[in-house]
Amino acid sequence: MPDARPAYKWKSHMKLERVGSSCSLQGHLVILIRGLEMTGRGSPPRVVALLLLVGMLLPARADSVVTDGLLPNGNFEAGPDKSQLNGTVVSGRYSIPNWEISGFVEYIESGHREPDMILAVPEGARAVRLGNDATIQQRLTVTRHAYYSITFSAARTCAQAEKLNVSVTPEFGVLPIQTVYTSSGWDSYSWAFKAKHSVVWLSIHNPGQEEDPACCPLIDFVAIKSLYPPRSNNGKIDLLLPP
Repeated sequence: MPDARPAYKWKSHMKLERVGSSCSLQGHLVILIRGLEMTGRGSPPRVVALLLLVGMLLPARADSVVTDGLLPNGNFEAGPDKSQLNGTVVSGRYSIPNWEISGFVEYIESGHREPDMILAVPEGARAVRLGNDATIQQRLTVTRHAYYSITFSAARTCAQAEKLNVSVTPEFGVLPIQTVYTSSGWDSYSWAFKAKHSVVWLSIHNPGQEEDPACCPLIDFVAIKSLYPPRSNNGKIDLLLPP
């Protein structure tokens, strides 16, 4: 007797996200199935399971090289869910989109009131404050051996000496945060590096150990720019201009 089970016609468009084991960067696999006709020998759930298994074995899509300008969520306007905030304190390593955090990190909105001050934000409406031994970091895909400059805005909230450790694996630099007598109290800082790898981690770390957690630097508007240093050519200086 012929198989009486009905034939299936099934169309689906699925998106599978795979999170890397060592970073928050996501690889995307898009499976497009058109006009899949089944004769009853199998079932759609079995086919889905098989396709998902094959998809997870395929390599993730290569990341695009970072371009000049603001880093993804470099102004921190995309923030954590309310469930990931205890007041201003952020809980969860990946709570701030595009960033990985560790330690005591606060998510500050412009106009936030402290007991003796009001905090202003130079760009947009939100920033982060790095507490004692706190770090924010982002994974970047760059051009190996190319030169880059990292720029960000920072402000100190107390009179104590404060500094930030900025690093791009394996290089690092320590930047003292100055008292700036402007209406906002913010200043811009830049740090240049030569990329020794095609994939690097940018980290901004507060090495301070203040008794008052409010006495910690604020960070906002993190950006990157390619640099084209001059080079010598038979005693002459050639300027490398951006393409």
